[in-house]
Amino acid sequence: MLNKESIYQSSLPKVDENSIIVAPHQLLRPYIATYMFTNPSTMPDQQTILPTISSTLVCTFQNGQFTAGLRGVNTRPTMIADYARQFDFMFLVEFHAAGLFPFIRIDQNHLMNEGFLLADLNQALYTEIAEAYYTAADIPDLAGKLDVIFLTHLSENEINSTFSLAFEKLLAANGAIRVKDLATETYYSEKHLNRLFMKYAGTKIKTCSRIIRMKNAADLLKANYPAGHLFEQTGHHDYAHFVHDFTTIYGITPKEYLAKMSLFYNDPYKL
Repeated sequence: MLNKESIYQSSLPKVDENSIIVAPHQLLRPYIATYMFTNPSTMPDQQTILPTISSTLVCTFQNGQFTAGLRGVNTRPTMIADYARQFDFMFLVEFHAAGLFPFIRIDQNHLMNEGFLLADLNQALYTEIAEAYYTAADIPDLAGKLDVIFLTHLSENEINSTFSLAFEKLLAANGAIRVKDLATETYYSEKHLNRLFMKYAGTKIKTCSRIIRMKNAADLLKANYPAGHLFEQTGHHDYAHFVHDFTTIYGITPKEYLAKMSLFYNDPYKL
């Protein structure tokens, strides 16, 4: 069965010395961003996940025990090192925003800021993933098995088209669009539109908007964009309002984020 040595023995390119990222099957790419295979024991002591409107399936192995836990939309910074470093091997299924619903067809707001055992939400999916792990010959084999499993479980029930349109508009604006304007453009009431966002994206429009805007800001900071001009790129009236929103979402100021950037995991493949 696979373990941390499988990472170092693999010929697949690594995103860093301890992790491999594999793209899912093309038909899954609207829903799943990546599969990541990693040695979590090498994680920095204070590694923290930034708020995200995406969900993650975390599969771990230690002392002969395989576990699979699902983390929903996360609206606050979450330190993960103490949990992750206890395991010998970990692989993650990183879903795009609103990408989990076709596989776990429950209102996504029920998963917000919480972790759940996959077996409690979908026993069949858990059993198939566990079997794939135990029988995989190597990392490419496991990634291929995951493709087959998720293609099989992909729901034929389409996500509400009005939600999809509203979400595309929100993304196109990098989150800088008012709820009122989004409702007007989609001919839905703000209340009804928020219900759709809670069901499919896991949280209300305003929270999605703020996280998208701050993700954009964090990406720009990482690219050495001048912090004092970021408010112009995130739809804020001035720098003070930008700093307030950044601090509210991330729990630290932009200046503090820059100083501690290596401690914060900012996934480049998803929101």
